Amino acid sequence: MAGRSDAVKKVDDIDLGQIAVSAGQGAVNLAKKRPVSASLWVLGLLLAAFAKGFSVDEATRESYSVTLQHAQEVDSKELGSALRAMHKAHDRYYNAKGWFWSCDARCQQAYDQYNMARADVDRVEQKRQKIITEARREVGIWSTFGVKDVRNSFWAAWQSGKDFAARYTMMDAMFMMIGGKEETMVSMLIKIFFQYLINLTMGIIGAFFYFIYNVYSLVVSYGEPALSGIAFFLLCVVAATATVGTYLVAMYGTVAGGGLFLVKQAAKQAELEGQRGGRPRQVQYGGGRMGGQMGGQRSHFD
Repeated sequence: MAGRSDAVKKVDDIDLGQIAVSAGQGAVNLAKKRPVSASLWVLGLLLAAFAKGFSVDEATRESYSVTLQHAQEVDSKELGSALRAMHKAHDRYYNAKGWFWSCDARCQQAYDQYNMARADVDRVEQKRQKIITEARREVGIWSTFGVKDVRNSFWAAWQSGKDFAARYTMMDAMFMMIGGKEETMVSMLIKIFFQYLINLTMGIIGAFFYFIYNVYSLVVSYGEPALSGIAFFLLCVVAATATVGTYLVAMYGTVAGGGLFLVKQAAKQAELEGQRGGRPRQVQYGGGRMGGQMGGQRSHFD
């Protein structure tokens, strides 16, 4: 009992406020030791929060909008028709196959038609991409349109990372329920929670690299000159690194703080239950009435 009380006292002595203050002081000291890294971190957060890009004149904006509308028409009409023709050609080719994927002359002819339809789809996609590239080169990657495309790419990659975490956590939970040993519901939920944190970390880091590749593709698509494109690319890397790093630090810091709080509450509850269980119970033994006199009472402590 004494050892248990000492352990509870040690847990109760943990000061969450002092831990938060110490963490803040550690961050300040780290910033003083590494001023360049700290400055880049702050710059990245500011860029991620407030960077909107440079506005373009009305004539350029109108030309950009018209060119994008042309690309949308190509996408909805020409590309849609080409895709439908390719799917029909593929179905004819698939139905013409024989046993064990054998292909006679009729099947080969259907396969050639499918290849022609697929080549037509590639041609229309290249036409649409060429139109979009021409429109983007009119405004540049530093414009509001370019920065908006970069932001959309970042949040699309971010969502894909979260979807990755949710999908694989669901699979992990199914494997735990099917092949795992008997566990309480609480322990299983805790395991799933920490597994989700691991999967989310992997998904966010993978999304970060996917976003960096997309930024490179956008810089090339907007036709930015070499030095200007490299500068924009590096700023995007700094902003994305600061955003992802801040998110992960905040997430694990919140989990650690919440875990310490729950441990303290559990320790206090255990101490209260121990005090209730260790309190002696008084049992009264009452004597019966004998010979007209009341028998005495004797106390007994368990």
